[in-house]
Amino acid sequence: MNFSMLAAFGAVEITFTIIGVIALIALILFFIIVPVKAYFTALISKAHISMAKLTSLKNCKVDPMLLVEANILAKRLGVEIKINEIESVLLAGGNVKDMLQAMKLAKDASISCPFSLASALELKTKKSLEIVKSAVESISENITQIKAITKDNIELVIEINLTLKIQLPKYLYGLSVDKIKAYVTEHAIKHIPLYDKEQIVTNPQIVLEGIDMAEAAANTAYQLHECRVSNISISRNIAMEMDVKRAEKERVYAQMQADRMKNAEEIKEIQSRTKTEQTKASLLEAESQVPLAISQAIKEGRFSVMDYYKLMNLQADTALRRSIVSGKDDSSDGSADDDIFGDDE
Repeated sequence: MNFSMLAAFGAVEITFTIIGVIALIALILFFIIVPVKAYFTALISKAHISMAKLTSLKNCKVDPMLLVEANILAKRLGVEIKINEIESVLLAGGNVKDMLQAMKLAKDASISCPFSLASALELKTKKSLEIVKSAVESISENITQIKAITKDNIELVIEINLTLKIQLPKYLYGLSVDKIKAYVTEHAIKHIPLYDKEQIVTNPQIVLEGIDMAEAAANTAYQLHECRVSNISISRNIAMEMDVKRAEKERVYAQMQADRMKNAEEIKEIQSRTKTEQTKASLLEAESQVPLAISQAIKEGRFSVMDYYKLMNLQADTALRRSIVSGKDDSSDGSADDDIFGDDE
């Protein structure tokens, strides 16, 4: 009887022990699977989120605390957004805190930025807060190295500063700021040649007169609020360069003319020398024919040997007389001086 009671008592203890172990294991599994900390944090912060929602988010390998913190931030900022909407952004890898702050900033600035637009900006660009700030506050863009030639042939380089604001509804499908830059650059390049350098330097905005800001920003993601010339510099003096090139051209032409005249004179001198040499050659050729003619005449009996010797004597006598005459001509000045001094005596 006592043994049976002891056996019964032991069975009860074993049963309770097993139940206790099972309950402990279940409790451990509960704390492992269910994000209890996140649940109680949301509950205490009056931003209740169901435990099932937090558990499913954890099973998707997303920190449930991010959902809790985002929901608390939305309540604090006064942004109307649903738990499912926050969850969708988290699951897509977006930064919910930046998105909520962007929505709050747009709301304070009276700019329409619903969840659909804010989430699209965040998921596509990953910088929704920065974009909304650019829609609230103006941003600045510069156009550099705009070159054009003025009316008086001076090449100017100008820089233009643009003041812009992003249009949130058009940001995802509108054209970029490059379209505005191209429009303003084209306008400036067309108007610079209409004025002199002094007119532009005195009043730089003259090159931007008549610009249509609405047309410039049409179909873009921006609003153009202001454009102004921020810097002007002189790149080249085209008129001076043309004068220098003209003077260089004239110098080269004058040099060519001088070289041509010099070459013509050299050609004339060469032609004269050639003619003289030809004359000398003709004379030598004629002189070379004399002995042959004399020889032929002697052979034919028309000229005797004695006649030949007389001719040679005559040539020698003529040469002697010429030498004597040339010698007197060389000393004629000195002889005259002697005669003068002799008369004085």
